[in-house]
Amino acid sequence: MKILNRRDFLLLLGAANAALTVGLPGLAFADEAAEQKAKAEAAVKAFTGGKEAAQGSLILEAPDVAENGAQVPVAISMKGVKPVRVALVVDHNPVPTALDAAISPKYAGDAKIAVRIKMKRSSLVRAYAYDEKGKLHGAGKNVTVTLGGCG
Repeated sequence: MKILNRRDFLLLLGAANAALTVGLPGLAFADEAAEQKAKAEAAVKAFTGGKEAAQGSLILEAPDVAENGAQVPVAISMKGVKPVRVALVVDHNPVPTALDAAISPKYAGDAKIAVRIKMKRSSLVRAYAYDEKGKLHGAGKNVTVTLGGCG
């Protein structure tokens, strides 16, 4: 067993510190990404109940590139189907559910629902809607944000 002198001990301590400094932020980012993905999937499951969404009749309009994440215009409409409940889920937001709204069947019609949402960073925006018969519809679009909006 070798006894470390002061100089060797300080070199070893510095090397360990450098390794932790380089390694921990990467681990923290991986944990944060996994946690955020889990939050988004939980939000989707809470709205859909685990059902698979039909594609094609729900139309999600959002810009390809949003200049300001604090105000991203998003619109949802449906072809030939009356929505009675709609939701927007933004995967990389601190609170993934950006919209969860019920619509009276009296007003459902072929209306377009337009909102401005906050986005922390570039992300997949997913829209879901239940029609009057209880069928789930879905659509998604990747939106690139050039200036983040959520704290």
